Amino acid sequence: MEELSVSDSLFGSATLSGTIPTLVNVYVDGGCDPNPGPGGWGAIVCWDDREWVLSGNDPDTTNNRMELHAAAASLALLEGLLGRCQVDLHTDSQYVRQGITEWLADWVNRGWRTSDKRPVKNQDLWRVLHRLTQAHDVTWHWIKGHAGHPLNERADCLATEALRALRRGPGAPDTPGAPEPTDDDRPVVEICVKASCRGAEKRGGWGAVLRMGGHTRTLSGSESETTANAMLIRGATEALRALTKPCRVTLYSDAKYLIHGASLWVKNWQARGWKTRDGKPVANRAEWEALLDAARLHHVTWLLAQEDAPLADLAWAGELASEAAGQEADE
Repeated sequence: MEELSVSDSLFGSATLSGTIPTLVNVYVDGGCDPNPGPGGWGAIVCWDDREWVLSGNDPDTTNNRMELHAAAASLALLEGLLGRCQVDLHTDSQYVRQGITEWLADWVNRGWRTSDKRPVKNQDLWRVLHRLTQAHDVTWHWIKGHAGHPLNERADCLATEALRALRRGPGAPDTPGAPEPTDDDRPVVEICVKASCRGAEKRGGWGAVLRMGGHTRTLSGSESETTANAMLIRGATEALRALTKPCRVTLYSDAKYLIHGASLWVKNWQARGWKTRDGKPVANRAEWEALLDAARLHHVTWLLAQEDAPLADLAWAGELASEAAGQEADE
């Protein structure tokens, strides 16, 4: 995935508007795994009924640089498209917000040095961001990450997807010597997964809707003595196993446990020997390992379902899951 240049105006002097827009909302996110290491950034720029979606990556970077890059790319886009803007920029990075609102003026006055006379870290990006903040009227807002804000969650997904583009197998460990997959000739498949579990009875079901072009396939299954989380992983695994050749898959779920687990958490679990951050064994380890094995053949993009997801298929998957769980209960 190519990164946008942030050093100059992106689109020259011509703009879409000759006046200052009333308000532009920007949501940005970025991160690395591990930090430092490969990283990705994402941004969503909203003006009236228009929306621009940006993302990029870097194979050797830091969390802070990815957060800065997302903010700078967004403001550079606006400078090129609209000219001077009134921007509400939302970030979950205190480093970015405090750097701009509290530290930047002193850095500039000291010739880009900190209070202890050391060179400012990430100075190249801070200089670009400093110029771009002078080109706009920007109000900086901090929002808590992973707190359910739709646009923040989407920016996070963009950054995660950009990061995964640097890896051989999304959500799976790198295998030394393994050939890089090529996506040019792979079929494109959308999968929606839901689960249902009947409380104290621990009867669970899963449902999946697979769509490729005009073709649709449904799958479902059920188990006793299970959990909704285990059923989510099983549904995703069985849907991927149903694909008979390598595909480019976008897998949707409205469950953060499945999407964040597959795209973000599992690599850290593996690095810790399948332990959580507080040293406890990872729940559903066998199911996660089966999912990673099923995903290895494909290029999987894991997306938390938002307003742009195929909601009808997601609802259909939910019906399949409920029917599967209920069928076992009635037997």
